[in-house]
Amino acid sequence: AIPPLTLSRMLESVEKIVAETQINHIYLVGGSLTDTRAEGERFLQLARAVRARIGKKVPLTLGSGALPDDIIERFHREDLVDAVCFNLEVWSERMFAQVCPGKNRYVGYQRWIAALETAVRLWGRGRVYSAMVSGIELEPEYNVSWEQAVATELEGAEDLCSRGIIPVYSLMWPSGGKERPDYHHRL
Repeated sequence: AIPPLTLSRMLESVEKIVAETQINHIYLVGGSLTDTRAEGERFLQLARAVRARIGKKVPLTLGSGALPDDIIERFHREDLVDAVCFNLEVWSERMFAQVCPGKNRYVGYQRWIAALETAVRLWGRGRVYSAMVSGIELEPEYNVSWEQAVATELEGAEDLCSRGIIPVYSLMWPSGGKERPDYHHRL
């Protein structure tokens, strides 16, 4: 659980920001836990507290890790968030295992995809996101050519979009990308 003092300070800040500025949404983040149920409970605590403090004035986005379906359903049933973003980071099961070993160990690639699909079923297309790190595949330790990296990233974007999941790309300039300065442009 989030310690009461931490939660109180965060809520005070959110309330002041909402009162003093115009913002489009609040993205609820707070790190990951190796126990996805415990992580879900912590994010439920956070979302409930924010909703209780500011109501529906500002849309909330859940930015946790991939959670168990019953917890995702609680967020929806309680109308706590308006959108969901479970950050897959990379496309392909092999790259996920290499780049995100903790996520792979405690959640797994297939479960991550399934959680995103559950969110689409509940919130609908256009309200579910996944952050992706474009270019990380070119780091030398992954031994991926730039052609393979582009093909994999495009495959991932097309697959996620076809499922109603919006990929949100952060660009990374990997040390292995110096031979392809036009990588992101080609992508």
